[in-house]
Amino acid sequence: MCSLYENIVSLCKEKGIKPGKLCSELGLSRGLITDLKMGRKKSISAETANKIASYFGVSVGYLLGAEAEKAPTVKGERRVSDEDIKFALFG
Repeated sequence: MCSLYENIVSLCKEKGIKPGKLCSELGLSRGLITDLKMGRKKSISAETANKIASYFGVSVGYLLGAEAEKAPTVKGERRVSDEDIKFALFG
């Protein structure tokens, strides 16, 4: 299981930004990332987790390592796969 810090760094790499830029764009302390990296902090507040998850378009559960799916799911929302699209276009 990945740590919170590793998940954040991985999402930053995917988006092509550095963790410091994430913090400045969200109004978070850069020390937060350092504390997570050094192990001085193991968790973050629900508000902070929600900000970071929203920024990357992932669920809070994914960010915290509790879910394998990246995308947040909305109740009643149907997820469309590539196979669904291919079937709709080509039968």
